[in-house]
Amino acid sequence: MTRSIENLSTLLRPAKDMLAEVSDREAALTEVTSQLKNDDAARELFGKVCRFEAPFTASWIHGPGDKSPYLSLELAAASLDDDRHRALLADIVLSTSPSIPYDYRALAAEKLVQVGTGEFADALQEVVDSYEPLPNRGLQAKIAVPTDGIDHLFDIPETVTGRLDLLIAASKAKTLETRHRLAVRVLANGVLPTEPVGDAERLILEDVGTTMVAASDYLVPWDQEFPGEHGSGLTLAELVRITLMCGEFSLPDTTVRPILVDFYRSVLRTGGRSIIGLSAGVFHVEHGTLATPSYYYQGRDAILGKGCVIDCVGGAVLQAGSFLGGGYMPILIHTHKHIRKGGQAAASERKQILPCVFAAEAGARYPMDAIGLFETVDYLGKETPYQGIRAIPHA
Repeated sequence: MTRSIENLSTLLRPAKDMLAEVSDREAALTEVTSQLKNDDAARELFGKVCRFEAPFTASWIHGPGDKSPYLSLELAAASLDDDRHRALLADIVLSTSPSIPYDYRALAAEKLVQVGTGEFADALQEVVDSYEPLPNRGLQAKIAVPTDGIDHLFDIPETVTGRLDLLIAASKAKTLETRHRLAVRVLANGVLPTEPVGDAERLILEDVGTTMVAASDYLVPWDQEFPGEHGSGLTLAELVRITLMCGEFSLPDTTVRPILVDFYRSVLRTGGRSIIGLSAGVFHVEHGTLATPSYYYQGRDAILGKGCVIDCVGGAVLQAGSFLGGGYMPILIHTHKHIRKGGQAAASERKQILPCVFAAEAGARYPMDAIGLFETVDYLGKETPYQGIRAIPHA
């Protein structure tokens, strides 16, 4: 690696809030743009940056651009010639890296439609033709799941390495699903099937900012199955429970944390620059055989703060820049309420639920001092105590 490329690599590594320790932003932009226009090695390095490869996963270059959500995509359009720009966009769309945020990949796909697929049409078609969909757990398999009378039981690897391997495998599988989905849309020139649009869908579509995304992309199939350690399948609902209940996933460990972030980005399709903090998370618990898909959308720069957990049985939509909890304050956002009819025993409410969608509008704050349970259903048709936080009924 030449000295100039070493310097460029050093310049591109810092996160947005650390850039000032290395360089003035405008000077850094000038340097990056100059090298991109004149140096093949710089362009190769920039490709790694745009695939969110380590150590560039949180680079300042992925911050907001002047006219779009990502400065890196703006720089690519402004600094590369047409063929190189097309090649970079295709590389982002076709990449098997689980580190690339879904919205970033979709924005690249939208731009690829605009500039034309060129010689990459065959590669896109190969992705479409070779894809094998992930299975969903069927009714008979659900009935056969062991139980202690309350919770479903499933095989959990004994070692941290075994549990990390589960997440890595799931992330790879969902990344292949994402590649297929976007390749289909690119080859269709960005035409997506029409879907019904309610309040939850509207919040997603107005926030994500690309025509290559459907709201249903964030409808999480909790019954989707992934390979387990000994050949038995684990559903997505089971995997997210493992991430919440096994202690290693609450640590700021240099091995564990990047794998968990990749898992969220690929499996839950969390937006670029969004954060699910330490000891925070999303989970879904089956009620009998019921594991209905529900929305989980976390837009760019949205933060699920340390210690804040969202039950996603009903679903949740967190628009860009919203911030829930934090400071390791124990907060549960509950999106389904257990109900019982008059005269029934209290235990009967375990399997009778009323779901709804929790929504945090752009920039909304759910304060960290709101410790405890937020029962979203209680605010259907009512205002919540917090501006921009509301409950949306299921259609």
